[in-house]
Amino acid sequence: MPFIMIDQGSPAIRQYSVPKQSGTAALNASNPTRPVKGKPESGPQAYQQAAQNKSKQKVFSAFEIMTQPVISLEFDQLELKIAWQMMQKHKIKHLPITKNGTLDAIVTEGDILKALAFKHTQSQWLQRKVFAATQNTDIHQLAHVMFDEHIGCLPIVNEQNEILGIVTRSDLLKLTSQYGPLEFWA
Repeated sequence: MPFIMIDQGSPAIRQYSVPKQSGTAALNASNPTRPVKGKPESGPQAYQQAAQNKSKQKVFSAFEIMTQPVISLEFDQLELKIAWQMMQKHKIKHLPITKNGTLDAIVTEGDILKALAFKHTQSQWLQRKVFAATQNTDIHQLAHVMFDEHIGCLPIVNEQNEILGIVTRSDLLKLTSQYGPLEFWA
C-alpha cells in the first residue's frame, strides 16, 4: 500500500511493506481466575463477557479510525505564536500546514516547545517532510510507518493531497483499549 511523502512541498509516492516479524513469539494466556464467592465477578472472565456484550466490528482501514474534521493552518498565516495558540485552544499535538488547501507541512507540540526554548527559526521548527496515507490504508501499515519513522500522526489525504482526516497514536491506542486483544496485529 503506498504512502505519500510530502517533502519540501512536492509529493512522492513511497511503497511501504510491513517488515517481517522478529523477536519472541506471543505468550499464551494464563488460566482464567475464579470469582470469590459472594463478590461480583471480576478479572479475565468478566472482561471477556463484557467484550462479548459489545457489538464488535472489525476495523481495517484508516477512514474507520481517523479524526475528522482536522484543525489546520494555512501557510501564509503561519507564525509560531499563532500555531501554538491554535494547538492549545483545540488541545491538539499535531497541526498540519496547508498551502492552497493541500497538505504542505506539519508542526508538532514538541517542535514548538523546542523553538520557544532555543529561539529556532521557522525553517528549524516547521517539518516539511510529512508522511501521509490514503483513507484505504491498512491499520497495520499505519502503525508500522508511525513506529518506524518515529512520528506521532499520519494525515489522511485524497488524490489532490487535501486533508480528509488524521490518525494519531491516541487513535490507535483508543482502538486497542476498546477492543481488547490486538487481533488486528496478527
